[in-house]
Amino acid sequence: MKFSLSFFAFLPFSIFSEIDITTIDSFRIVNAGPHMLLVKKYSENPLSDNGFIFHVKRPHCFADQPSFVMYSPDSEDFEEPEEDSLIKAKIRVNLKKTKEIDLKVFLALEERSVLELKGNFPSLRGARVMELDSIYGKEKWVLNHIDNAIDEATKICESFAPYEEEEEEAKETKV
Repeated sequence: MKFSLSFFAFLPFSIFSEIDITTIDSFRIVNAGPHMLLVKKYSENPLSDNGFIFHVKRPHCFADQPSFVMYSPDSEDFEEPEEDSLIKAKIRVNLKKTKEIDLKVFLALEERSVLELKGNFPSLRGARVMELDSIYGKEKWVLNHIDNAIDEATKICESFAPYEEEEEEAKETKV
């Protein structure tokens, strides 16, 4: 009896570290640490690795931080924007009117960047199709059933061991 209780005590953490699911709607849910899941959808362009992602973080387990992972174009004159800079782009959701938006360069690497949607942008909940036109080029994502992917990631997030805040070490400061 003692063995089975101690076995199950560690089970949630071992399962959590192995999350890498592709849903039947082609959304990919992967863990990004003990308290965050990433939900990713690849572009419709078969030659592109660009992706749309959002986070589901503990303790609240709701979808947030819509972002794009965009690979740098092959053109010689392309200059990678610097981290924390804002770039203008155009987004179109469900084939409605195009809207100009701001993207914050969260992470800028030599061959790809992570761009976060900032400010006002069209709702993505219930989106079927999303198009993005930026300095990285034009991309399209079919987001049919994004609500189901949000629900599935939320259930996974909520199903693990109780959330524990990580304690910060107190640092001595000179006065």
